[in-house]
Amino acid sequence: MKHSVQWGIWIALALALILVSSCSHTQKVYDVQGNEIELEVDTRDTITINGTRQTIYVAGASRDNPVLLWLDGGPGGSEVGWVRPYLGPLHEHFTIVCWDQRGTAASFAAGRDGLSVQQFTDDVIELSRILATRFNQEKIFLLGHSWGSVIGLMAAQREPQLFHAYIGTAQQVNIVENDSIGYEMILEGARAASDAKTVKAMEKIGYPPYMKRLSDGTEVPDGDAYYQVLSRLYHYSPSAPADANYRSEKMFLAPEHSFFDRINLIRGVIRGVKQVYPQLADLDFERDITRLECPLFIINGRYDMSCVATISERWYNQVEAPVKDLLWLEKSGHNAVYSEADEFMRYMVETVGPMVDRQR
Repeated sequence: MKHSVQWGIWIALALALILVSSCSHTQKVYDVQGNEIELEVDTRDTITINGTRQTIYVAGASRDNPVLLWLDGGPGGSEVGWVRPYLGPLHEHFTIVCWDQRGTAASFAAGRDGLSVQQFTDDVIELSRILATRFNQEKIFLLGHSWGSVIGLMAAQREPQLFHAYIGTAQQVNIVENDSIGYEMILEGARAASDAKTVKAMEKIGYPPYMKRLSDGTEVPDGDAYYQVLSRLYHYSPSAPADANYRSEKMFLAPEHSFFDRINLIRGVIRGVKQVYPQLADLDFERDITRLECPLFIINGRYDMSCVATISERWYNQVEAPVKDLLWLEKSGHNAVYSEADEFMRYMVETVGPMVDRQR
């Protein structure tokens, strides 16, 4: 009887947590003075994108502001829980669209239709067209962060006429080189920390790319090996001075998400690393994208060793574009646009916007 009562209490507590967490709501945004911004646009919409139902979060002070489509990192991440608290003032200048991509959070079920890089890129292009039509704008701004910078740059290369500009932050460029540097950093850091378990695991896995042989002899990407490496990358990355300004757990606590959205966000990140990321093993934008037909802006965190900043700088120096510019955020790492949010927002308003305007 005692055990039945205890189980009943735990079940009741679990149900209460689900009920409370499922009451999702839109997070308020604030200007630089800390005053709440009155949003003319503030919606959570589930729409059809290439035959699948996916969820977007749209917020801005004026419908007449330019649209900025924000492509989250991951694969499988959702950054609405970062964008609104850290980048609130930017909503006064742009209508910002956060998007749960196929296979994660509120769009988890859309992953049943497939999780290929091609499909993600097609979704970016289709959503960009939908937004341009919805807000009666000829073009929109496209920003890709980390994994989002992969599909963002691919979309901008394919359909440059859709975009005022492409903005890459933590721009991924060359997967094998990038991940080899990360692998060495983890191994050296683990040895220095006497982390024998990690040292043993890294020495067993070896350098990327990671492949495994199936029973029929077919070689396929080894998602588990990528997960073992990437799950340790952040821990052994260098600390950046501005990291204290940023809390990564906010991603998983977005009030726009229900309890089940949050569970599916965790599931989406794990699946994204294991199933989607290995598809990028041959990615090399230095080889494949040498010219972009829309304005290009790159934002690097000086301490970024997840998407190694010096690699994206090297690509930036080589690529041709009608207009291009590079911003270094000197105190930040991989999530620089959040940890040095004021500098990033100032750049968007005072540099990106005016430079694009001069090209029209």
